[in-house]
Amino acid sequence: MKEIVVLGDTEIGGGNLTDDFISDNAFYDLVSSYSNKKNTVDLILNGDTFDFLKCPIIKNGITTFPRHITKEISLEKLDLMYKAHPKFFKALEKFVKNKNNRLFFVIGNHDHDLFFKDLQKKIKKIIKSKSNVFFRLKYHYHGVYAEHGQQYDFLNKVNPKRPFLKYFGKNILNINWISFGLVSRFMTLKEEHPFLERIKPYPLLFSHHKAVVKKISWRSFEYFIKSLIYYPLRYFYDPTYSIPSHLIKEFYRRYKNVHWDVDEIISVFKRKRKRFIKKNKILILGHIHKKHIEQEGNWTIIHPDSWRDEYILDANTKILTAKIKRYVHIKVEENNDLHWDLIEVPIKRSQLNFNEVIKNEKNILQLAAKEEGFKLNI
Repeated sequence: MKEIVVLGDTEIGGGNLTDDFISDNAFYDLVSSYSNKKNTVDLILNGDTFDFLKCPIIKNGITTFPRHITKEISLEKLDLMYKAHPKFFKALEKFVKNKNNRLFFVIGNHDHDLFFKDLQKKIKKIIKSKSNVFFRLKYHYHGVYAEHGQQYDFLNKVNPKRPFLKYFGKNILNINWISFGLVSRFMTLKEEHPFLERIKPYPLLFSHHKAVVKKISWRSFEYFIKSLIYYPLRYFYDPTYSIPSHLIKEFYRRYKNVHWDVDEIISVFKRKRKRFIKKNKILILGHIHKKHIEQEGNWTIIHPDSWRDEYILDANTKILTAKIKRYVHIKVEENNDLHWDLIEVPIKRSQLNFNEVIKNEKNILQLAAKEEGFKLNI
């Protein structure tokens, strides 16, 4: 028998205000439970394992979010993540110590940095493994398929055939235009309101926090206008400021409708991979931070939800309830039959009051982290 464990969107960061992962203990316990099995176990971290986009560079106490991301910058960010989340990496080290196990890092839009070979080598060195750790855009084994899902998101898809750009003779990451805007225009806003991005659904959040809506809308409008008129002239030789023409209409639609969440990707996936889906049995996507199960005929599509710290806002009471962590567990029997389950990971958390949160977001961050035994460096 073989077991396959899939979870995604942990989005670990540097332990600062922009780090939204606090479940190191729960992650360690989960991964440890599959580390010493007699049968083979594949652990698939299904994209956005690391949140390189929102992880800063910190030098001499000064926090910056570089737009031109070289391998050296990515390695510095990884060092911050390792210092902030040693137990996360210790869990992976324990897992790969069993040579029967295999660990797969699926590359998402927040950890595009994993295309750097030097970064892959550093991660392998940290978790003390060379032979049973893999970095790729998808996982496919005996009817089980997993990928992050950003390729079915109009604004967040990446170009896997061209992961790097040349800038002054160096390779820099070729992330999408939206991500370039995120690191250059919106991370200061994330630091001002570090907790709000964790609250879902966004339309309800925005209805209760008009000031943030104005900030997001204004910065988005400013970035868009400058990308059309100012940046192409000011940064003529800088490829990171080039806005793809097909994004203009979509950006205007989102600005007009105050729509800054990730779009549903299931319908796009089903349309583009129709034949492929029929040839497989269990297909797992991340990227969308919500639980979703869809079955038809012999196939099942699953969104297990995110592992970063997130909350559901109740429209009537304004109470925030921490979202449940889940992972997909699959058994591949000797006769090649597949049996799957979406398993919940129990984490005891207190409910929060939205009005109290917006009064002191940093204090609430600390309280939430403390409940899960994690220490933020803020």
